[in-house]
Formats: sequence, C-alpha cells, structure tokens
Amino acid sequence: MKVMAKVTISGCVYEEWKAFYDSYQADRVRFIKDETVLQQGDNAAEIVFEITDLEGLKNLSQRGDILDFETKNGI
Repeated sequence: MKVMAKVTISGCVYEEWKAFYDSYQADRVRFIKDETVLQQGDNAAEIVFEITDLEGLKNLSQRGDILDFETKNGI
C-alpha cells in the first residue's frame, strides 16, 4: 500500500526532526520501501512510501523513544 504522510513539526525545526527520523531508518526499512522525504519549510515534511508490513510499522510507531520525541516536539 502506497502512503503519503504530512508531518507538522511545532517543537523543533525540520533538521532536528529529520536527524531523529533518520536515526531509526534501519528499523523502518523492515516494514516499508521506496521512501522519499521532502522538506516543506522549517516546520513540515512530506513522506511517501510503500508499506510492506502494516502490523510491524504500527508496532514501530508505538516505540517509546518515538512517542516521546513526537510528543515533546508536537509531531
């Protein structure tokens, strides 16, 4: 399933979010493929990818460090 996600960032800037997002790229590739991340200004991004394992991606998105970062930075 191909997906486009719009990310709104309110507690940091794009570069900080992207650095964190990149830090778990090796985990994401187990569940998605053909990922493209486009910066949409200082406080937004657009991500396009194809999901290969929806349950795995759901579980990854519930990981504590990811939830903490998203909550702290208004993602």
